Amino acid sequence: MAATIKDIARRAGVSTATVSKVLNRKDSVIGDETRQKVLSLARELNYTPNSLARSLVTRKSHVIGIIVPDILNPYFTELVRSCDDAARLRGYTTLVCNSEGIAEIETAHLTSFGGHRVDGILLAASDVVPDTELLDALRIPVVCMDREIGPLAQLVGIVDTDYRSGAYQATRHLIEKGHTRIAFLSGAPHRSNTQIRLSGYKDALSEAGIAFDPDLIRCKEFQHRFGHQATLDLLDHTSFSAICCMNDMLAIGAMVALRERGKRVPEDCAVIGFDNIYLSPLLEHPLSTVDRRIAHSGRVATDALIDFLDDADRTLTAVTITPTVVSRTTT
Repeated sequence: MAATIKDIARRAGVSTATVSKVLNRKDSVIGDETRQKVLSLARELNYTPNSLARSLVTRKSHVIGIIVPDILNPYFTELVRSCDDAARLRGYTTLVCNSEGIAEIETAHLTSFGGHRVDGILLAASDVVPDTELLDALRIPVVCMDREIGPLAQLVGIVDTDYRSGAYQATRHLIEKGHTRIAFLSGAPHRSNTQIRLSGYKDALSEAGIAFDPDLIRCKEFQHRFGHQATLDLLDHTSFSAICCMNDMLAIGAMVALRERGKRVPEDCAVIGFDNIYLSPLLEHPLSTVDRRIAHSGRVATDALIDFLDDADRTLTAVTITPTVVSRTTT
């Protein structure tokens, strides 16, 4: 039998009204210990609110649309999982679409969301710049996660990662390990998120008195196949002792290329990634990486969206998450 608010209240030793306030984020007068106990029990008991009953009363669908560019990338798999978990606790379900990083596909998904009457949309990181005219026309609240967006009346939340700091920390970590010839792999070179990462990399080099060498830069896409291809190209054309990769999939591709060329990690070449996906510590050589707190980002974005849906007078939520280096055996 499905758990109810009464079950949570009984286990937590509080009233059903208290549980309801916590689950609906109307808990400003409730102590943090009680709040955390209620949320923990809701997860433990796999509590799912009766969305159908609520929809009949509120005339909302209680469905949130999520668009990611590549669901096969473990980063987005983890992100979607955390968004779905957070939405479920608040009485919402999710509808997930994969855009392949193609503007036309994303536009088709956004149009479909309008037809399905989703209450809100979460747009995950992508090189695609959203169709803001369409989003304004749909009049559906939007939260953007780590992506560029133009002026948008329906924008209610922005959750960003401090990529400059993350890239700086990753490069600095390699420099502190004694490396001065550090290759840099990232996504599309013309996108601002790549330029921001590159600036963090350059800052760390400059601070250490190391000259920037454009021959060490390879930017195209955030795919393991590019990490593999770019590393082989670097090995053919220049010398380096470390690779700073701007996501973990690039780092995985880079390590495959190094292994194919008989290079040992980290003895012959150190590698650091960015994301800290769940696979990173499970590799043959556990991957040093930059932890961007994936699950936390998803929860913050989802809660920001639902908070707005519950109270349209709320102001724009803007959160920047500062990443940190996790040192493992590849550096």
